[in-house]
Amino acid sequence: MIRQMKYYVAVVETGSFSEAAELCHISQSAISQQIRALEDELGVRLLERKGRRFAVTAAGEWFFQRAKRHVAEVDSTVREVRRIGTGERRQLRIGVLTGFSGKTVQNAVSDFVAAHPYVQMTLVSGTHEDIFQKVMAGRLDMVVNDQRRALADHFVNEELGDQPLYAMLRQDSPLAGQASVSLEALRDELCIVVSTPQQRASEASYWRDVVTVRGDLLFVDSVEEACMNAVAGVGWLPCDRDLAAAGTALVPLTRGEAPVTRKMFAFWLEERDSPLQWEFVSCLERHFI
Repeated sequence: MIRQMKYYVAVVETGSFSEAAELCHISQSAISQQIRALEDELGVRLLERKGRRFAVTAAGEWFFQRAKRHVAEVDSTVREVRRIGTGERRQLRIGVLTGFSGKTVQNAVSDFVAAHPYVQMTLVSGTHEDIFQKVMAGRLDMVVNDQRRALADHFVNEELGDQPLYAMLRQDSPLAGQASVSLEALRDELCIVVSTPQQRASEASYWRDVVTVRGDLLFVDSVEEACMNAVAGVGWLPCDRDLAAAGTALVPLTRGEAPVTRKMFAFWLEERDSPLQWEFVSCLERHFI
């Protein structure tokens, strides 16, 4: 059935039996016969033929979404088997958004390494733009990042979930003992943001326009520097619940009464797709907040 699924995905994606046939290197009549055979095996119509045109049925759309992913997974498995068979060294290079859930990543890495001791694993952290550019350039195999762009078709976009944000405050701050703290209550406080000098404009746009931080921003070069400023009471640091620093308190961050969250994804280029990325995503999902 996998070959028929490939044909069906090609027909739906191109919107044409002739173009799909050319893409799959078979005749138009052969691909049409294979799609009908697939429908007969499933016992439902996937396409409604209207002369030379066709429309995808509700069942056909549901099947298309799952078939597309299944075909991609099978293709990546075949590529991986061939790499193993030829003795090609395997590696997985991952970029993680600075400050993203340290324990989640650590636990995921521990699970992955235990299951794949023969894979060379490399992790780097960076700002959104930094790790995005590295995966685009082929210097990373995948990134764990928040969503700041429209999801692109040439990427595999695997949603991990919504990550709650916390405010790291000096322990003796009047706001530190509260059950939660709103962005409005922090409007007169500096918001500490980790960013390279080149990316400060885009980071400022994100924290002001998307997260809706009210106060001024204080840019620093590292998480360590950010934590030191929070300890000193210079400002507050937006972070996840796993980031800890002596002398500080983590308070859930709200917008009005609603928790402030950021949607986290695992992204990678489709051309670099392999079972290794899916394995690591599974490890992340087991430990995601």
